[in-house]
Amino acid sequence: MSKRPEFDPLGTFAELERLVSRIYFRFSHLFIDRPDLRDFWWEMAREEEQHACILIACKALIENYGDEALDPTINQEKARDLEARLLTFLGHGTPSLTVEEAFRIALEIESSEIDAIYSKLVQLGGPRIAKTMENLGVPTSDQRRKLKAALRRFCSDPGLLRAAETL
Repeated sequence: MSKRPEFDPLGTFAELERLVSRIYFRFSHLFIDRPDLRDFWWEMAREEEQHACILIACKALIENYGDEALDPTINQEKARDLEARLLTFLGHGTPSLTVEEAFRIALEIESSEIDAIYSKLVQLGGPRIAKTMENLGVPTSDQRRKLKAALRRFCSDPGLLRAAETL
């Protein structure tokens, strides 16, 4: 009987951040004819890629902490569910996608479980792990602030604008 590979939360969530980055890079290409919108999505994608790199750096540092470990209850199934949803969003990145639809997808991504899971990684990993992740991290509040500002600038849909306020 073969042993199942151990779940690697930081590596897995780094890959999820890269998937979000791919979605936002695709949006930047879809709106290439609108430089302000293109640049916004490009910057969002770059920040998501940075989040992935931060998680990989944290993983490398944390491996040296013999007295702390990530919580084993962090669920691989939840990661798979989130990955499936993100792949669906990536499939929506077609030339017919409207500005409002792109922002609707971004709102769903940014309000998804990814932040809750990331917070759990920080809280349950022990004080040194939390400090490492905090020191290397870029606050998601900055990214959400940028998303809200861009929504107000590029969208007029009242439902989207209300949803942005709940971020």
